[in-house]
Amino acid sequence: MGLEKEIKLCKYLLEKYSDIINEREKRTIGEIKTLVDGSDLSVQSFVEDFKSPDYSFEKDYEKVLQETFDFVKKDISFVDADLNINYWLAPREILEIKVADDEDLAVFLCATMKSLGDNKVEVIIAELDNLKTHAFVLTELGEDSLLLDPTQEHEFNEYKGKKAEIIKKYSFQKQKIKRFLYRFNYEKYEQFLE
Repeated sequence: MGLEKEIKLCKYLLEKYSDIINEREKRTIGEIKTLVDGSDLSVQSFVEDFKSPDYSFEKDYEKVLQETFDFVKKDISFVDADLNINYWLAPREILEIKVADDEDLAVFLCATMKSLGDNKVEVIIAELDNLKTHAFVLTELGEDSLLLDPTQEHEFNEYKGKKAEIIKKYSFQKQKIKRFLYRFNYEKYEQFLE
């Protein structure tokens, strides 16, 4: 019962000061693109634990990506924080507290993939059928597209194939994708207007 009261107080205080937090956490498009460019030292250190000394993107990427994806799914807990606060967790913070929301997990995974040499990876923020937003990662592996969502249990190759087919197949908490809102990586930032 004590923990519930503490959480209630923390949520109240966060919402009370949300304007201050939101102002401080604003990011420019350039800063957002930098979050996923793979240059963060925490990200680079993280991926080094999975790469062999003779790592080659062409022959090792998919195997190492699966290992890093499995680690993120298993060791970093997803929390759906229902707060009126915009924030960005740094990779160091994610690895330290091992908790993140869907956007931070997608940004972290995207940065990891870029650090491994993937130049096609991007974060997608989508609107679902219930009008909530959700973030995941999308990339290309040869002829196929690959969608990864570290917030839920799914097999690495479950959403691998033709892009239109995996987008149609994908769901989060039984909600299908209604439309893409944003997509970005280290080179581009695109907002889709209705």
